[in-house]
Amino acid sequence: MDRADAILKAVQRIYDAAASPDAWPGAVEAIAAVADGQRGSLLVEDQPQRRADLMIGWRWDPAHLQRMSAPGAPRTAPWAARLPLGRAVRSLELKPERDFIRSDFYNQVVRPNGDFYGIVALVRQTPTHGSYVAVRRVLGAPDFTDRDVAALQAVLPHLARVLELRRTLGAADLRFADAMAVLDRIDLGLILCDAEGRPAYLNRRAGALVARPDGLSAGPSGIAAALPEETRRLRRAVAMAAAAGTAPPGLDAAARAAAAGTRMRVSRPSGARPLLLTVIPIREAGVGDRRPQPRVAIFIVDPDRTAAPASALLQELFGLTAAEAGFAVEIARGDGIRAAARRRSISDSTARTHLAHIFEKTGTSRQAELVRLLVQCSVSAPPPD
Repeated sequence: MDRADAILKAVQRIYDAAASPDAWPGAVEAIAAVADGQRGSLLVEDQPQRRADLMIGWRWDPAHLQRMSAPGAPRTAPWAARLPLGRAVRSLELKPERDFIRSDFYNQVVRPNGDFYGIVALVRQTPTHGSYVAVRRVLGAPDFTDRDVAALQAVLPHLARVLELRRTLGAADLRFADAMAVLDRIDLGLILCDAEGRPAYLNRRAGALVARPDGLSAGPSGIAAALPEETRRLRRAVAMAAAAGTAPPGLDAAARAAAAGTRMRVSRPSGARPLLLTVIPIREAGVGDRRPQPRVAIFIVDPDRTAAPASALLQELFGLTAAEAGFAVEIARGDGIRAAARRRSISDSTARTHLAHIFEKTGTSRQAELVRLLVQCSVSAPPPD
């Protein structure tokens, strides 16, 4: 393989790694090949934490690679701070050979692999992370030529782009995971689906509702209600919302109505009160020439679900005693003071005393106001396992 083919192969492997992290070892091998290297490595290091976020070693001794991957390991040379960003440099340009042989870095990092000469580059640098690539030859092999350095230099811009993409996608994954965790905490069911009603995401509450099933089911063919007519109405509402979400400005009356949200009830065979559904569009921006993909959100309220906060949470938030907090949990059911007193096995006078203290500590004055506050508190608590 000539040098140009090797560079092209390395670039292709680098972009493969952008889509699949499992492709990084092959990318490092191809990067080393462009400079006729006998070993290669790629390091993305969290420098304040001295932690390797990505550590790939091609033809490294496995035990040595494991040691160098450990937190606090001396992965970079002290003189790496002098590396120019984005430029490949022969290692002995940074440290004379005589001093290099005596250095801890050579004896702890380079020598255990049986290596000596190298080309190194600082590919990316942020306030917290440094990304380095190194190509080396075994002890006794000749040093790298200018042509070798130039070949490695040719792939560095592509490597920098992919490492930046990796960082961006990683941050996006974290934001997505955080958003999903928040959605799992709310006491509403949420289903995200496409224009045909095929579900792409169900939060924890929606998953529990469709798992029964009692009124709603969700599968590869789409979301369905228990009754055929209600299924048709639901699918029609989803299709209208999807159309409204992707339509250009100047919507017709039907699209504007869908954009405002379609509300409907879904019967339950168990005889429980119908589920209350709100279907709204989610507009997703297109990328390049790709048209926006229709996405629809379906919010589900279960009127028979009693949302009550945990007793410990009410003690923490409002300074209630254990007895007062337990009584407040019963009040949150919304069926009155006497029913709550019976469930707690206390007298009506004790119940009134508890209620007066709860009003004072929560800043409320009526039972309806108190129940609304307690239900709101229940939304902030994680759902039970």
